[in-house]
Amino acid sequence: MKIFGWLADRSGCGYYRLMLPGAELAQRGHDVMLDGTLPAEAKSGECDVVIGQRVCNEGASVTWQKLALAGHTKLVFETDDLLTEVDPSNRIAHRFYTEDTVRRYRENMAVADVITVTTDRLAEHAREINRTAAIHVLPNMIPAWLLDHERPKAGDLVTIGWRGGASHSRDFGELAKPLRRFLQHPDFRDRAELHCMGAPYQVRVESNHGRTRWTGWHEGVSDFLRAVDFDLAVIPLRPSSFNECKSPLAVLETAALGIPAIASDFGPYRLAAESGSATLTASTPREWTEHLTTLVNEPETRTQLGKQAKEWASTQTIEGNAWRWEAAYTND
Repeated sequence: MKIFGWLADRSGCGYYRLMLPGAELAQRGHDVMLDGTLPAEAKSGECDVVIGQRVCNEGASVTWQKLALAGHTKLVFETDDLLTEVDPSNRIAHRFYTEDTVRRYRENMAVADVITVTTDRLAEHAREINRTAAIHVLPNMIPAWLLDHERPKAGDLVTIGWRGGASHSRDFGELAKPLRRFLQHPDFRDRAELHCMGAPYQVRVESNHGRTRWTGWHEGVSDFLRAVDFDLAVIPLRPSSFNECKSPLAVLETAALGIPAIASDFGPYRLAAESGSATLTASTPREWTEHLTTLVNEPETRTQLGKQAKEWASTQTIEGNAWRWEAAYTND
């Protein structure tokens, strides 16, 4: 099968949704090409499958609609977020997904033969736009090497870790106040630290006593994953329609590294906790504080939860699940 993956980016979304699956499908003998520009052979119908990652730009949309009209190639529309409901607090994305951009996004999804998404909730929204396409839920998967990676140790302090981009301002707000109080509490100020990776949200919990540090973005996702040095992870998520459709990727990444997580008791993280990820969930400042206290005070609990989390993550490798992508691209 000749497959072309039309990348929207080469960051996390591109990595997990096209680059990882594409590499594994190539290992299985398929002819896989990935790029941000559509090659002539894809335009001419020489590819069996063209996967468009959230196609919505004006020029790309014209091309996509022409491909749909020609009907020579199976068109797979790939999306991993509810981009019709971007929160205004996510300023960059909200400015990008204008009324016209969202209209093109919907129109391009509407003419696809196949739609691939990350979650059941996102699949429901996709079905509202396209009632005839085959819709496949392909959860985000991790590379198997991550399960064997020995994460670096930061030092003697218990490292509470958060990772993510600038779009999580309101999400981080779910945790900021109790985390700030926790870090500056006399019982923990010399025993625990916050390490933010990605966006510098540590500034929101800094104080004269609480310890924090920050690591910016790495060149690639693999580099970032190898640099994670958390002893426990905090993963806040504000309830919203957009967030309800998200995948539990943050939990999955840390679980693969044997890192226990505390996450908001909402949407994807509630489902992950119920599915055996050993995630502790919190919905109030008191619950966040109680779980932080337990995991900082009890290293044996961190170890046990981390082992359970890694066992859960071991069933969710791209190597063990690439057949899902293969089936989505070959079956109607």
